Amino acid sequence: MNFFPDAIVNRNATHSVASGRTGQPPSLIASLLANADWKFLGALFIFVYVVQAIYYCWFHQLCQVPGPFLARFSQAWRNIRYFKGTWLRDVTELHEKYGNVVRIAPNEVSFVDRDALRALYGHGKVSQKHPKLINRLLYRRYVPNMQISFFAATDIKLHRHLRSRVTAAYSMSSMLSMESLIQDVANQGWAKFRELVARGQPIELDKWVNYFTFDVVGTLALGGPLGMIQQEKDVDGIIGSIHDGFWLMANMGNMPLQMFWFNNPVAQWLIKKVGGKRLNAFSVFLDWLEVRVDSRMKNGLGGQRRDLLQHFIDAKDQSGNPVKKGDVMIEGVNILGAGADTTTVAILAVLGAVLQNPSHKQRLMAEIDQAYKDLGLTDKEEISFKDCENLPFLSAVVKESMRLHPSITYQLPRVLPAEGLQVGKYHFDQNVVCGISAASMNRSVDIFGPNASRWVPERWIAESEADKGRIGGMNRDLTTFGMGSRSCIGRNLALIEVHKYIAQFFRHFDAEIVNKDHPWVTKSQWFAIQRKFWVVLKERQH
Repeated sequence: MNFFPDAIVNRNATHSVASGRTGQPPSLIASLLANADWKFLGALFIFVYVVQAIYYCWFHQLCQVPGPFLARFSQAWRNIRYFKGTWLRDVTELHEKYGNVVRIAPNEVSFVDRDALRALYGHGKVSQKHPKLINRLLYRRYVPNMQISFFAATDIKLHRHLRSRVTAAYSMSSMLSMESLIQDVANQGWAKFRELVARGQPIELDKWVNYFTFDVVGTLALGGPLGMIQQEKDVDGIIGSIHDGFWLMANMGNMPLQMFWFNNPVAQWLIKKVGGKRLNAFSVFLDWLEVRVDSRMKNGLGGQRRDLLQHFIDAKDQSGNPVKKGDVMIEGVNILGAGADTTTVAILAVLGAVLQNPSHKQRLMAEIDQAYKDLGLTDKEEISFKDCENLPFLSAVVKESMRLHPSITYQLPRVLPAEGLQVGKYHFDQNVVCGISAASMNRSVDIFGPNASRWVPERWIAESEADKGRIGGMNRDLTTFGMGSRSCIGRNLALIEVHKYIAQFFRHFDAEIVNKDHPWVTKSQWFAIQRKFWVVLKERQH
């Protein structure tokens, strides 16, 4: 999955929104505030805002594009929904109401269009990540000397270099070489589930899947699990820190004048003093990670196996020199801060869909049981990823569930180049911000048919040559993992985890959703995370 947000920060930032590492507010600022003519400034602000609103509503080039009235002159329409965490639902309803081209902010449009998809995100395209929303100083604001990540790099050559130095670490061959480590974590999870079945109480399934994915990335990146499955809790508060940190960053990154309001010395001082746990959340995770990076860079592997962290440490910069600590920190943030939650969302999307469709669940269980029998697997042996890939209904269920509930649902904004972009009857000029959400794009009736909004895993099963052509077309425009040079670098790891988890879960367990009317609550905070997913777990007997 996409491991870090496309649009969370502003270029002009120089201080942390979350870390609170600032001193007292300077006396100069206090003096200016004390002597300001607030009535005049207030009147001037209102006048400028009204003039700007009139321009955006009736004279801007987007004035003919349909969309909510508030979105014509204010970013509030979009930002309110981001903060509420309802974007997964909002963006799909938005396009159902207004069509494939919708204005969601004064200078921003959202598309559900395959030509726009390829133009904005395809390989070799010249549209850029929104320059006001992407910032190479992001990481420096959280940890001293933090370097830029390829997720945030707007320079094409720099992005290519930064991505290339970690591509091998995330390759399918690299991930498969560590499949046994992933299986070890899964085995811990199944053993713990058997204990939970014996207790006879409902479990919050979303938490347990989150424990699994974090223990996996801990094992692959830091040499061992983080202990969440064994301790049955969010160890050191890392998950909560990351969730709260992403909620703040992803939402503040879309606020107008965000750095004026948040990243000034006065605001930073207030955040540190009275901001509370949520506003200072991400620094907890970063401090935790920094301790581990410092220890590894100082002491080395110490006879342990080579993990992803060591791969990041051994990488080279553009000049061929060893990377700095900031480069290593970035990659740690990428895999630990984003690599676990994206996979959690995917696994829960599949579990939720299957548990709500009993006939499909029975078909899936039958396919999995038959595979274990045909492969001659004993009670102590588990199915591999490669064997999971050969199960057509399992693969269809995974792909369909992730299509309707992608891990990343926020817009992925791009700023148009000089030639602009033609989408349907609309032509958009240079500097218009355009974007697509996987949540709405993956429901395109032009791509997935009239039942695009329904969960129908059979659409991915080919029974004729015509089906193969149709499925090939759907795969080309499926945006679950993004598209082009900035597609998800963690796709291979995610696919291995999801396929293995689903196959082994339904081999050994069944579950009944506690609240059938409202099975879970989805909160979009860059990731569309499912919460309060309560089930009664049952162990299957073979």
